[in-house]
Amino acid sequence: MMERLHQRLKEVTDPGTNMDVMSMGLIRNLSINGGGAVSMEFRPSSPECPLVLPLAFRIREALERLEGVSGVTVTVVGHRMADMITSMINEKDDQT
Repeated sequence: MMERLHQRLKEVTDPGTNMDVMSMGLIRNLSINGGGAVSMEFRPSSPECPLVLPLAFRIREALERLEGVSGVTVTVVGHRMADMITSMINEKDDQT
């Protein structure tokens, strides 16, 4: 399953560089539990990255579409608005 997660993340590109988030090393601590819940840290390439929110949503949506994934939690780190973006990106989970 981890290989499928990695492959899916290689399809998500940073529009500023046209490189995938895995090759850029933007995804860290990727894990999946026995129930299919995925968690990871997303460290944008810059603490001021203006595309962090849409890119975080694209990462989450890409993994949610994988068979066997029951949920995705993305924690943004290393960005000046990391806490707020992490809250926004995972808000859907809080409302279910």
